[in-house]
Amino acid sequence: MLIFTIEYILITANSKHLNNLKAEGRQDMGKTAFQKIIDNHLVRVFPDGRMALSLDWVWCHEITTPNAIIDMIARGYDVVFNPNKIKTMIDHVNPAKDTKSAIQGKIIREWSAKHGIEFLDVGRNGVCHAIIPEKGWISPGQIGIMGDSHTCTHGAFCAFTAGVGTTDLENGIITGLWICPPQKVISVNFNGKLPVNVFAKDLILTFINKIGVKGATNAVLEFGGNIIGEMSMEGRMTIANMAVEAGATSGIMMVDEKTIKYLWPALCQRYTNAEHMLDNFMSWNSDPDAVYDQIIDIDVTNMVPVITNNYSPGDVVNVSALAGKKVNQVYIGSCTNGRLSDLRVAANIFDIIGNKISDSIRCIVVPATQHIYEMALNEGLIDIFVKAGCFVSGPTCGACLGLSCGVLAPGEVCVSTTNRNFPGRMGKDGMVHLTSPATAAFTAIHGVISEPPTNLCVIVVDRERDAPEFEAAIPTNWKEREVKKLDYAQLLAKNSEDSKKDFSGKVFYLPIDNIDTDQIIPAKYLTETKKEEFGKHCLEDAPILAEERIKLHQSQILITGENFGCGSSREHAPWALEDAGIRCVIAPSFARIFENNMFANGLLCITLNKVLIDRLFEEKPDEIHINIKDKEIEWLEKKRGGLVMFNISDYHKELIENGGSVNFMIKLAAEIYNQ
Repeated sequence: MLIFTIEYILITANSKHLNNLKAEGRQDMGKTAFQKIIDNHLVRVFPDGRMALSLDWVWCHEITTPNAIIDMIARGYDVVFNPNKIKTMIDHVNPAKDTKSAIQGKIIREWSAKHGIEFLDVGRNGVCHAIIPEKGWISPGQIGIMGDSHTCTHGAFCAFTAGVGTTDLENGIITGLWICPPQKVISVNFNGKLPVNVFAKDLILTFINKIGVKGATNAVLEFGGNIIGEMSMEGRMTIANMAVEAGATSGIMMVDEKTIKYLWPALCQRYTNAEHMLDNFMSWNSDPDAVYDQIIDIDVTNMVPVITNNYSPGDVVNVSALAGKKVNQVYIGSCTNGRLSDLRVAANIFDIIGNKISDSIRCIVVPATQHIYEMALNEGLIDIFVKAGCFVSGPTCGACLGLSCGVLAPGEVCVSTTNRNFPGRMGKDGMVHLTSPATAAFTAIHGVISEPPTNLCVIVVDRERDAPEFEAAIPTNWKEREVKKLDYAQLLAKNSEDSKKDFSGKVFYLPIDNIDTDQIIPAKYLTETKKEEFGKHCLEDAPILAEERIKLHQSQILITGENFGCGSSREHAPWALEDAGIRCVIAPSFARIFENNMFANGLLCITLNKVLIDRLFEEKPDEIHINIKDKEIEWLEKKRGGLVMFNISDYHKELIENGGSVNFMIKLAAEIYNQ
């Protein structure tokens, strides 16, 4: 049982109420940081509340971008809205581990050169969410997207950044626009006195445990309280990074002196001095009288180190509850906990105790960027890890998603500082326990899950306090390119409409909640650039029998449980479903990015209440007829059959009519830019 105090304060003023207040003339009411950022980037509002936003940044890596490049070329849309606002890198498989991953790197490398886009190649790169702020590719008040669900990390700099699928990424590259659904804003305040053996990772895991893995769907979390104010930027990024694990679109934090100190080396040329920069950026902070949809206050005083228990980042227990469990591997790194302060914590534990890792395990350490690796080397941290018996890798996402550098064998157990532990995430049938670098390092020494003691962490924290501050990397000497004005109307005329799809047909039943994208299509296949290769592996790691999967390929409709498609932003999941024959998924609820990716590909998501879903599971009709025009679902069975209505917005209907979102976005860009 987790020990802490959490108080939910439900504010009566929800988003609809806020709009009513404004309609009544309350224009003077305070704004949240999110509202300020939206107001500065809003291009159009759709009837269902969706917002077309102008983008400051589009970031790209080699896993989700090549398919966008291939599609743009095939459509005759191989253009970029602004080469200076697009940044590309190798980070997931670094360096390439096989021919397919090498091809992915080649595609993004050559495309970047063609369009004059700054590209971070092997040896000059790092895990995207660590290197983006290092390079100064984010500032308070900005909006950025990337084909990676943990893009929410950069909200730590008071920016609105979010993960999207490949098609939304493609649309952003071409048009500089992103359509975002309406968002709630939830204030989350960590207050009290932080115990010395409790770290940022413990805080965010505890929060996710209480709000749930879909508790913040279509919401922006604004993190605050005295604990956030006292925390380093690296700790703040850890918390913002995992906002998506609660279903949130992004996690935002306020600007203060620490924000400025971190960004100053990269942005100093734009400002007279740090005070000028601080004054400028603090204007993005939420107003004192800002109104939130919900406020959550958390007292951290009695918190203890925590760890995930089963296959969910929301299933969290005290470390003491799993103490003594045998471990095969410890992994210290990732975009969540591969920064310099994380490495210092782990290295200091090895150094203070003076022990090597247990002979019964292996420990892999992965600095998040080349710059962090260099600083860790200069401080002697790498030497400590090597002498302790750890394997130290160059920066890569690697084992976090089961691609390389630490993949688990079936039945193995890993204690990891990464952010996600879905079934098969780091290797088929492997178990991953998420925790802080302190717990991970202490576990590595003992070979079993072990809680870092307070007396040890007092010394660790003191050493960190006395250590030199992290020095953000100096940005590369990149000369801005000329921005060519695009004629989107002419661009659209070059292409024909995408084909529309039929959504009626046979049904495949999957009565399981929280099926994630790694179960829909395992990460080990992500180096494939041909969409038609994904279908044969669809639901390969889902808890269903092989003979049941055969029926999937004979079906057009999938009916399933809550929060379907949670996890990664990777669009490979809808591609796998479509290649397997599925055109429509019906569920009580969907993860935000997955649902958006389905419609972006002209595929259909239908949300029905759980009572109706349970009825369908009970009756199990072989076929279902779907009438999108009249918003009807009909089935006939020996028992009674049924006819039910479903909701679909005009926006989503238009995407279905267009066969997806690419042509829709080109039309929108033509209306906005070619007036």
